[in-house]
Amino acid sequence: MVRGIRNTAGIILAVVGAAAALWAPFRSWYNGRVGHDFRVWELFTGAGVTDSGAGLFASMFLPLLVGAVLTLLGVVFRSRLLVLAAGIITLGFAILWMVRQGQAEGSLTVTGDSNGLGSGVGLALLGGLLMLIGAAVMGGRESRAVRTARHEQDQRERNALDHEDRDSRGAEAERPYGMAARDQETRDVAGAGSARRTASGEGGPPQRMVRRPEQQASAPRGRPVPARDADSADRGREGFDRTQYEQNDGAGGSHDSKKGRSGGSDGAQW
Repeated sequence: MVRGIRNTAGIILAVVGAAAALWAPFRSWYNGRVGHDFRVWELFTGAGVTDSGAGLFASMFLPLLVGAVLTLLGVVFRSRLLVLAAGIITLGFAILWMVRQGQAEGSLTVTGDSNGLGSGVGLALLGGLLMLIGAAVMGGRESRAVRTARHEQDQRERNALDHEDRDSRGAEAERPYGMAARDQETRDVAGAGSARRTASGEGGPPQRMVRRPEQQASAPRGRPVPARDADSADRGREGFDRTQYEQNDGAGGSHDSKKGRSGGSDGAQW
C-alpha cells in the first residue's frame, strides 16, 4: 500500500520534470536566444559557447530529450535508477551550459527583460530537480526474493481458500442426507406419539365405524316370484306372493322370525 502511494507520487513528479525539460529548449536561455540555438558539443571545447547556430538534434535539445526518454523508461519499469540518471543528465547539462556561458560572457546576469538568463534555463533546472525528487520518492521495484516470498504467500492463501471452499461444498452436499434422516426420525416419533394418543383415546382423527358381519342386514331369504301375465289364472295369487316376500325381507335373516309370524306356514307350504 505504502509502496504504491510512493510510486504514484514519484511518477507524477518525474513526468512533470520530463515535460519541463522538453519544453525548456524552446524558451529563451540567454539574451533572447532559445535553447535549441546553442550547440551541445561546444560545451566540451576550449572555445566554449559561441554565437553560431545549431540544428535541433545538435543543440541543447538532445541531452534534455535523452533525460525525458530515460524518465519515461524509469516510470514504465518502476526503476529509480533510470529516473535518477535522467535527473542527473538534465540538471548536469543545464549547469554545465551555465558555466560555459558565464566563461564566454565573463559573467551571468538575471534581468526582467530579454537580457540575461531566460526562462528556458529555469525550466531545465526545475525539470532536473523534479526528476531527482521523483526518483527519491519512488519505492522502486521489489527485489526478486521479496517478490518470490510474496508470491508464495499469495499461493498459500489461495490454497487455503480453495480448501475451505471444498470443505463447504462437501458439507452442503452431505447436508440433505442428514436432514432427510432427521426428518424421517421426526416423522417416526410423531407417528408413534399419534398412535399412542389414538389408542388411549386422547386425540387423533375420528375412527371409522365398521359394522361387524353379524350386525349387517342379511339379504332377503324369500324366493323371487316369477312374473305372470295379466291374463294369467294365477293373478289372484300376486298379492299373496308379494306379501310373503316382504315378510321374509322384514325378518332380516333372523331365525326367530318364523316363530313370530302367524299364517306363515301356508306360504311356506306353497
